[in-house]
Amino acid sequence: MTALLLESLTAEQLMETASQTKKHQLITNSAIQELLKGVTRIESIASGFDERKSYMLTQLKSSIVHFDCPLIYLTINPHERYSPIALFYAGEDIDIHKFQSKSYSLSQRLKRTLNNPLVIVEYFHNMITAIIENVLKEGIFGEVNHYYATIEYQGRGTPHMHLAVSIYHLQSIHSNQYIYSSGLRERVSLK
Repeated sequence: MTALLLESLTAEQLMETASQTKKHQLITNSAIQELLKGVTRIESIASGFDERKSYMLTQLKSSIVHFDCPLIYLTINPHERYSPIALFYAGEDIDIHKFQSKSYSLSQRLKRTLNNPLVIVEYFHNMITAIIENVLKEGIFGEVNHYYATIEYQGRGTPHMHLAVSIYHLQSIHSNQYIYSSGLRERVSLK
C-alpha cells in the first residue's frame, strides 16, 4: 500500500505539501496524510524504540553523575534549505563565497536536496562537526568537560541535534578576567 501511495504522488503534489508545511498549514493531500500516519505508527511501534530512549536516558543520567549537571543546553538545526553549502553538496556548480540567494528560489533548493537525501545527511554531519570542533571544543563557552548529544528528525524529515554540555569552572566565564585573559573577546568580535 505504501508503495502505491508513493507512486501515485507527483512532484507538484510534493511541492504543494512542502509549501503548506512551510506556511504551517494543514496538509490537504490525502495520500500524503496517509503516508505521514504510517511514519508516526512506525516510530511508535518500531522494535527497540522505547528501549533506545530508555538507554539514552540512562546514559545521560550516568554522565550527570560522573561529569556533573550540564549547564548549557543547545538545539542545533542547520537549515539546509537556505544554505548555499547544501546546494554545493547537491552538486550545484556555485561559488559559495559569492552566493546570491535570489539566484535560487526556495522550490529550486528544495528540489535539489530532495533529489538526493544524502545531501541533507552530509550537510548536517559536516555542520554539526564544525560547530562541535570550532565552537564547543575551542572553548567559546569555557573548557568543555563533557557533552551528550541526541539526533532527532523533524516532521519534514531533516535532522536536528540536542546537546547537553558540562563546562569546567563555569563560574570563571562570568568574570571579566576570563573574558580578557582567555582571548574570548577577540575570538567572538565581529571583524
